This record gives sequence, C-alpha cells and structure tokens, in this order.
Amino acid sequence: MFTIEATTAIDAPPEGVWAVLTDAGGYADWRSMLHVVESTFGPDARPTLRLELPGGPSYAFRPTVMAFEPPRRLTWRAVTGVRGLFDDTHTFALTPLGADRTRLVNREVYSGLLTPTMRRLPMLRDAQPNFDAMNAEIKA
Repeated sequence: MFTIEATTAIDAPPEGVWAVLTDAGGYADWRSMLHVVESTFGPDARPTLRLELPGGPSYAFRPTVMAFEPPRRLTWRAVTGVRGLFDDTHTFALTPLGADRTRLVNREVYSGLLTPTMRRLPMLRDAQPNFDAMNAEIKA
C-alpha cells in the first residue's frame, strides 16, 4: 500500500469548497487533468471520469462513490481488473479552520497485489505535483 497526499488551506467555508468538488459539470471550468465525462457525485454514484496527465496517458475510469458526507468528505474507489489487484481510494476531506477557511486534504491510497509494480510507473512515482496542482486549482 502507498499514499499520495496534498493539503492546503482555502479562504472559503467548507460549504463553498464542497460545492466546487461536487459540481460535476463545473470540473471543465477549473480542473486541467481530471474531467467528469458522465454522471454526478452522490451516494453510491458511479461517475465516468477521465484523467489526462501532462505528457502522459489519458484514460477513463468509473469509480464508485464510497462516502458522500456534505460538506466534509467525498471518497471514491476505483478498481483495476478485479478487486485486490490494484485499487485506489481517493478522498477529499474538508475541515473548517474558523468561519471562512477550510483545510483540504486530497489523498489517494493505492493497494492490491500489483501495487509494488504500479508504484514504480512514472505516472504514480511522479504524481505528487499533480496532487499539489489539483489543490491549487480547487483553491483558485
């Protein structure tokens, strides 16, 4: 198992950050690498997402929303092949920092039999800047 995580403080209340994170149609306006192709976010939803890495591959996937707790946590899980082979669980956790500030933790946990091999791929080995960029885009 391994984790990639980025944390930032945003000058907006959790409800405002939550509105950005869960507006599936709005991703094209602010997100350069992750796009919502189809569906919305909600309990047990299965949105179709497309990840377009700079200078790398582009691929679509259909995670399952595991936690939808407004305005605190959005978690989805994507499974490659069969469960336990290579899975990732992505969580956006929002914590209030006073009335009009939010701590955003953007975390992805990878697990499964292929994790040691997959971890060495450039798209995962070099993923930290992409997580930092996503947080900066959400913040903007």
